[in-house]
Amino acid sequence: MDTLSDVSVLGLGLMGTAVASAIVEGGREVTVWNRTATKAEKLRERGAGVAESAVAAAQASPVVISVLTDSAALRTALGDDVRLDGRTIVNLATGTPNHAIETDAWVRERGGRYLHGTIAAYPKDIGQPGGGVVFSGPAEIWNELEPTLLLLGGTTNHAGDNVGDACALDLGMLIFYMAAEGAFQEALAFASAYGVSPRRLLNHTLPTVAILERELRDSVDRVEKGDYSTDEATIDTFFACMELATTSSYDIGLRGPMAEGARKLYQRAVEAGRGADLPAALFPLLLEKPAPQAD
Repeated sequence: MDTLSDVSVLGLGLMGTAVASAIVEGGREVTVWNRTATKAEKLRERGAGVAESAVAAAQASPVVISVLTDSAALRTALGDDVRLDGRTIVNLATGTPNHAIETDAWVRERGGRYLHGTIAAYPKDIGQPGGGVVFSGPAEIWNELEPTLLLLGGTTNHAGDNVGDACALDLGMLIFYMAAEGAFQEALAFASAYGVSPRRLLNHTLPTVAILERELRDSVDRVEKGDYSTDEATIDTFFACMELATTSSYDIGLRGPMAEGARKLYQRAVEAGRGADLPAALFPLLLEKPAPQAD
């Protein structure tokens, strides 16, 4: 297979540029492509080749890393008629497990191999010890590409052979992280409305992070055992606290969607008879499928 470089990178937004830069710095020969060609100039100055099209970039290297907006953008850029024989497509687009599964099939239909990766970092973290990418897909592909993919950061790892696993892990983490970020901003607004400065609330809240970590670990232990009994704080307690939080918000004209959502969730558990259990008892409740609606 004739190639011009070791790795091609499609998409040079902030993250794509960081990915390409880390691979260049790792000593690999790199070809890049971006729809707006001017974004490739700094990488050209550092020795990267610049392809005129996504297809040309894919033809230039045996490993093609896509950092385009989503999986649909990758398929559009390459086109349905592309042949990917001898190429491994490494897709770093945020998406659902089904997106990864569908794109894997699309690539294999065109003769290629596929890994999916999800980035749990900011662009500045790529290539650093604390940054990296979680990959899923066939272990033999990961083992072959591992030396190159580890250039993306010290936390880079292989999550498993199921190609959708990286997306499931990523979106699961984002449900937690982004909800927590939103809840904290809501908490700042709530405290500020009552005359408490954001800094004071931060200092009051930070010690609970260690407690939360302990409780998260305990939650998984309880979920694995199916044991939700407790002589500590119960769902009834959590529900009562969220009742107070939402009432206090309404008293001063605020509408706190995060607190209200939590209140409704705990209320659902109470109404299901789980009020005396640990909050981990929400897990089986959330797995329940809604009853079919009568015609």
